[in-house]
Amino acid sequence: MLMRLSPTAMITAFATLAASPVVAQDARAALSLDNLQSGDDGALVTNSAFLPPEGHGEAASLFNGKLTLSAGEMLVEPALESREVMGQDAQMFPGVALEFFTHEGDLVPVTQEVITLSDEMSNGSFWQIIVQPGKVWSEEGDEGWSRASFPFALMNRLETDTHNGVASFAYKDGEVTDVRFQITQQTAPFYISTHFLAWGSLEADYAAMEATEFDAAREDYAVELEDRLTTAPWSDLVAASPDGALNGFEGDTVSEFTVMHAVVKDGTIYYQPSETPQGPYPYPTQMRFGVWSVTKSVGPGVGMLRLAEKYGDWVFSLRLIDYIDIDPPHDGWNDVTFGDALNMATGLGGGTVEANPNNFSVDYSFAGAYDEWYRSRSEAEKVKELEKVGNYPWGPGHVARYQDRDMFSLGVAMDNFLKSVEGEDANIWTMIADEVFEPIGIHHAPMNLTFEEDGKMGQPIMAWGWYPTLDDLAKVSALLQDHGSHEGQQILHEDKTRSLFSIDGAFEQGPSTELKYGSLRYKMGYHYVPFKTSETAETMWIPFMSGWIGNRVVLAPNGMTLIRMSNAWPAPDEAAAASEDPTPMLEAAHRVLPFSE
Repeated sequence: MLMRLSPTAMITAFATLAASPVVAQDARAALSLDNLQSGDDGALVTNSAFLPPEGHGEAASLFNGKLTLSAGEMLVEPALESREVMGQDAQMFPGVALEFFTHEGDLVPVTQEVITLSDEMSNGSFWQIIVQPGKVWSEEGDEGWSRASFPFALMNRLETDTHNGVASFAYKDGEVTDVRFQITQQTAPFYISTHFLAWGSLEADYAAMEATEFDAAREDYAVELEDRLTTAPWSDLVAASPDGALNGFEGDTVSEFTVMHAVVKDGTIYYQPSETPQGPYPYPTQMRFGVWSVTKSVGPGVGMLRLAEKYGDWVFSLRLIDYIDIDPPHDGWNDVTFGDALNMATGLGGGTVEANPNNFSVDYSFAGAYDEWYRSRSEAEKVKELEKVGNYPWGPGHVARYQDRDMFSLGVAMDNFLKSVEGEDANIWTMIADEVFEPIGIHHAPMNLTFEEDGKMGQPIMAWGWYPTLDDLAKVSALLQDHGSHEGQQILHEDKTRSLFSIDGAFEQGPSTELKYGSLRYKMGYHYVPFKTSETAETMWIPFMSGWIGNRVVLAPNGMTLIRMSNAWPAPDEAAAASEDPTPMLEAAHRVLPFSE
């Protein structure tokens, strides 16, 4: 994506962020009952103020019902370059109605999917919202009021950056205080290039409901808790590993641009805190990350492996044009297969025709037709924009060029193929959620969809738009490491999944992607990094998922999964490059458990 800030502007933005508003000395006083009742916007406080304090008690009453937040202007630091983005207000927190129930001290939202509001309710806000489970408790001196807090993420369905925040309120006898919130972490942005902090207070209403109305949801949540992987602090992995093995895991990544690092080993997720200017993010294992193009590996990538298991690997040979309503001005689409699109080797594009050496990212520009396609809201509009994609002379299956539109095209074709065999109610993302995620213990699948009229379900973007937790990333990675099998059930096509761990059929990305041991390659929605365990060892090719910018999920040869969530844009070139390089993570993983073992 194109840089939108000058180096001087970037330095100014970073300096401003580092000099963010002073954290209140007494965090509990800053979020006192009086403060919540007054609706005072206050200031940014330490994130721990949104968690139950030491010595807290159980909530005096349960919270079961609908919490309706009024839209409100956020206080933002540093100031946004522009509040108006795509005709909407990026400084307006959207009004939203959220249903919650309580379960053993947890405050649980009925949905963790993307919530999109009408313009009237959102007051023209640019944002949609995702909400995750939080806590309820009581504090001494609150006169029978109970406290609640929950994590959330603001995001927009045309993009996929998340702005992670936390909210808190008090409730008693069917009344609620205003809801205090702050946003202190985010993944890499695009249209709103400012790395911002935000806070404020929102007027709220509460409509209580009978607890029994949530019995089914409560049972589902209990199963979800049982299915979660074990989590542990990073220090536990350090203590269990050879001395110094994990030193340098971060390489040259800059902490300022690091959202989180984690390692999954033997079914346990070891994670480092997600540091923010207001201290560690208070709900790290509940965070949903805007992972950008990691979605390519999981939507089209895993989706095709599931289709191959259900119907046969011949689905890779289906032609895109047979399953997309498109009238292109050239014949370049005629022989493009589902497999070509998954490899991003469609032969469609408009960059340089010089392919040796290759420039993998030459088509990735926001100028002209690409930007028009990106901004298009409906599936029909996005498909129509595909007709503007040019045609390379070499045809499909020969050269890989990075194209978001290839993955969107494939998603549309996969969806229409599924409808052709299972009926018009079938949906490709619903299939992935029900037939891949649910069996492996992933109970929510928030995904960006196109905006459609009359209540029609949108088309998953597929090039970006999935919002996973660490738990989600770990479970998908384990399924791939186990060649598509889970507890004796073959969910993904075994041979095709095994082929992910081979370089056979992979495409050169070119010298612009060269790292310590050579240039990257690409296949089936995955990047491949060359790696050597010693100077004399043969080169290994290790698959990883990659997202803008610096989001990495690496499937290490020793069965470990290595995760880096980053927001290194806007950032100096060297900081962005360091965040994108998975080599230091692999070197550390090899020291923990040698790849030969």
